[in-house]
Amino acid sequence: MSKKNKPIGYTLGERKVGVGPNKGKVVIQATPSGRHRMSFERFCELVAKDTTLNYMEVQSVLNLAADMAREVVANGDIVDFGRLGTLSPSFKSKVVPVGSEFNANVHITEPRVNLRPNTMYFRLRPEEVSYERMEAKPKAKKKEKKPEGGGSTSEPGNGSGHVGI
Repeated sequence: MSKKNKPIGYTLGERKVGVGPNKGKVVIQATPSGRHRMSFERFCELVAKDTTLNYMEVQSVLNLAADMAREVVANGDIVDFGRLGTLSPSFKSKVVPVGSEFNANVHITEPRVNLRPNTMYFRLRPEEVSYERMEAKPKAKKKEKKPEGGGSTSEPGNGSGHVGI
């Protein structure tokens, strides 16, 4: 299943550093660019190509695995999700002064499933990737703020053809 990958596109941009040894300095930094999102259906088709399953069967198995893991975690257990990492239950808890009664239904909020990624799986080795510099897309210009009173930002008679409202 080892196929030659396309290079990861990147652009260079300037930014001012807020912390560390370069604090206050303007530096150049690379950021990933030109990325595309693959649909779940397309991903299932790719997996199906390397198996005896069709894409709908792959999709069903992946969805079933995710749903089952969610049920197990909802019951308070931790799920080892293989190469992806570990799924575990979590929630936020409001603080209650000592001596006050703690009510789980009131003081525990936002239950969720946490994914702790497998660090070895989510780190790409240098021999697995290559890079390609891309041209940065021009940033959209910010609109000028209208002066108070709703008047136009252009002077009358400057030939801009803009009429303020």
